Amino acid sequence: MTMEPTVSVLMTAYKHERFIAQAIESALMQETDFPFEVVIGEDKSPDGTRQIAEEYQRRHPDTIRVLARERNLGAHNFPETYAACRGRYVAVLEGDDYWTDSRKLQREVDALEAHPDWVIAFHAVRVVSEGCTTPPDIFPKEWREISTLDDLLQWNFIQTCSLMFRNGVIREFPDWYFSLALGDWPLTIMLARHGKIGYIDRVMADYRIHGGGSWALKDETFRIERSLEMLGHVREILDRDRAAQVTDRIVRDYINLARRELGTGHASKARSTLWGMLRRETMLRRGFPHKQFLLTALEIDAPRAVRVLRWIRRGGRGEL
Repeated sequence: MTMEPTVSVLMTAYKHERFIAQAIESALMQETDFPFEVVIGEDKSPDGTRQIAEEYQRRHPDTIRVLARERNLGAHNFPETYAACRGRYVAVLEGDDYWTDSRKLQREVDALEAHPDWVIAFHAVRVVSEGCTTPPDIFPKEWREISTLDDLLQWNFIQTCSLMFRNGVIREFPDWYFSLALGDWPLTIMLARHGKIGYIDRVMADYRIHGGGSWALKDETFRIERSLEMLGHVREILDRDRAAQVTDRIVRDYINLARRELGTGHASKARSTLWGMLRRETMLRRGFPHKQFLLTALEIDAPRAVRVLRWIRRGGRGEL
């Protein structure tokens, strides 16, 4: 009789034909004093990803389970793969990343067992850019041992391939989760509502950036807009004070994004960003940066008026 796994390695895979063997091998090489399973959500790839995963399943039937989707699930693939994980802990590894330390699972389990108030354990990773000749970067470069939800609301310092968390903390995913362009940051935010975040100061994985749709390769404006959209949904599950802080950040970041677009000569895009934000956020909220908003709106639609106002404030000195 097969023992229940202590850890479920949750692997999602789509068009990872070139990478998935390395990902699976890096899971199989793990040296642990507990049983673990590898659960692969193969999302009906048009290439050979499924065939490779199923061959590994045939060779390691007691460890690997392939969930071969009958149709492409997209954003639903992760939650449905998560629902199939039986372990007390879940370690996430996407099919195009890989672990580099054979004791990665053991170290994270030991850390979570030693700290019952931790809901997440994570570690540093190397960021490997395909085709890039510069040395890999380390992310995060430095970090403290303990973090909280408040830290995570500021920026996403956890790479997915470093993440281990307690299974069952998230019972269900909100409907808005499936409409997001990014899933790892809201996942860790949802988890961090239930405990602390522990960091292991050791590089134990490689996060691969390649041309197959990597988030890191997206246009910076796209990434900012999608992140702010995500935060707009996440605040629905936060307490009142944190939700207000997130709203303040969203508004100010949208205004700064509009100013950035204006500065690069894209006035129409800046206008769309600014007024699109206003349709989602109310100016009546206490603390709304009215002055910054109005000045940005004037700079977009009445730049000469702004120059006149600034000239007047200088006492009529200098060029108009």
